[in-house]
Amino acid sequence: MFEFGRELRRIFGNQGRFESDSSLYELLNLELLISQGRSLDIEAGRVSTRNRFDPHIESAVIWREYARRTGDPLAMRKAAAAAESAGKDAKTIAQAVQAVLEQALTCLTGADLFETAELLTSAEGLLAEGRVAVAGISPADPVLNARLSLVEGMLGARLALREGVGELDAALNAMAHIDRAVEKFDKQVRLTKTNRDKIWAAQARLERADLLMAVGIDRQDSSLLGAVIKDLEAVRARLDPAYEPVTFAAIVTRLAEAHIHQGQIEGNAEAVSIGIALLSAEDELMVYEHSPLDWVCHKMALSRGLEVLATLTGADYIFDKALAVYDLALKRPLQKGLGIRARLMSLRASCLAQRAEATGDLKALDDAERAFKEQLQATRPLEDPIDWAILQTNLGKLYVTRGDITGFMLERAQAAYALDAAKEIFIEHGLHSLAATAEAHLVRLRGI
Repeated sequence: MFEFGRELRRIFGNQGRFESDSSLYELLNLELLISQGRSLDIEAGRVSTRNRFDPHIESAVIWREYARRTGDPLAMRKAAAAAESAGKDAKTIAQAVQAVLEQALTCLTGADLFETAELLTSAEGLLAEGRVAVAGISPADPVLNARLSLVEGMLGARLALREGVGELDAALNAMAHIDRAVEKFDKQVRLTKTNRDKIWAAQARLERADLLMAVGIDRQDSSLLGAVIKDLEAVRARLDPAYEPVTFAAIVTRLAEAHIHQGQIEGNAEAVSIGIALLSAEDELMVYEHSPLDWVCHKMALSRGLEVLATLTGADYIFDKALAVYDLALKRPLQKGLGIRARLMSLRASCLAQRAEATGDLKALDDAERAFKEQLQATRPLEDPIDWAILQTNLGKLYVTRGDITGFMLERAQAAYALDAAKEIFIEHGLHSLAATAEAHLVRLRGI
């Protein structure tokens, strides 16, 4: 995947600094990202450095990418500080807009990693400032305009997903921004044919795919998933995994997820199998050491696909495969407070309950209940409130499932307590999607 001797000579051919081409960051492993980030920070801090903007803005990008791959909060702080310093060192309107965009992207990355709502508000203010500033650039800068449209769309999509996509106005507004970014980047790629612009164009399509998938899943509309599949297949054909490994892996993972969701909506096991096959290639899409969180996303998508296939086919052994992949991902160290850690635990617990529900096996439900209670005993609610709430949610779901199967519920009080407590914690931490899940189980509880 990483045969890039010629590119490394480009990267380190300028006294240790590489050319200002963010597409090359994809080739750097975590150790090289740290080395490059430190080098840029040192350069920006030298008394003899006349142009501090360039090393500051590149440092912000490097540390943001390191944080995105690892969830390291220290790297997030370094990225934020470097982006802010770049803004102070900007000498032109274009540089000021670049700094604003990098600050906004850092906010969005932090919100994605830690699900912090305040960061979305900060990004909103920054982008409003950037939109005013970019209007003062004459002649217009097409690249900055494209990037601004994309980041505005990224923010809009996150706000829409946070509130739920049942009301389409916010989602459609975000989609309009992203569509404009796709159009602008496609034009730029035709002009330059550079890897950097190809990656920006692919990122725009990834954002569109995520939003379109969310709407399709919410409305159970498989045709929207079909549109995502068609678009992502075209993007995949334009990327080279040897030179755009991180973006290529993200595209293939999303493509697989689209097939899996489409198959789930249609009840089509073959479509789900196509998604699983994309994620099960002999050569791994992404090695853990290069990008830990991208690797975890890949395993989470594979586990989910196996769970859907097991549900559709009734094959109990496929549930076991799904749980094994979840366990493989959970064995890797993940920063506390990461949203992906909470989702991974929730999905694994849900898979355990889904297997019991699919088989209608009360013994399996008893086994799942015992496993949840053991995990609860090992979890300290004051230190890990989200983990505790996720376990309570799934324990409550298990009691509801048992009530569905037997027609009566002995644990109604326990289920109501578990789900109410979990819902309060999710709301307190701004995890609205998990709070909605807990509320949905409470509604089912009231109907039994």
